[in-house]
Amino acid sequence: MAWLGLLLAIPVLAQATTTTFSALTVREVGNFLTTLPADFYGLQPAAAKQMMDTLEVFILDVREPNEFAGGRIPGAVNIPIRDLPKRVGELPKGKPIIVYCGIGHRGAMALVFLRGQGYNVKSILGGYKAWTEAKLPVEK
Repeated sequence: MAWLGLLLAIPVLAQATTTTFSALTVREVGNFLTTLPADFYGLQPAAAKQMMDTLEVFILDVREPNEFAGGRIPGAVNIPIRDLPKRVGELPKGKPIIVYCGIGHRGAMALVFLRGQGYNVKSILGGYKAWTEAKLPVEK
């Protein structure tokens, strides 16, 4: 479902800027979209928790700092989506990344960006809202 939000947001983002995308960029995004796996690189909250419990993962919260301060997944690092391009060097290349936001839209955008940078990343489907509804651990 987060991918639907991403796909709906792309035309809006394109209209909101004066920048146009190059033919190469459009082709690369098209290639990415046509090779998406059935799970869209998404994880249900329980599967994300299991991955966190069994593997050494980096948990990335792309919400705004005030959202992060209100509650987060234990161990998460907050890099707001708008800061991600300039802070991408803070992310580990050698371990899986689990990204999330409030409901999944920003997480999906971060996933596309990070996959394009070569990161091994998955997104929590439904974001922090789905995580809390599943009664999984949070910290404040």
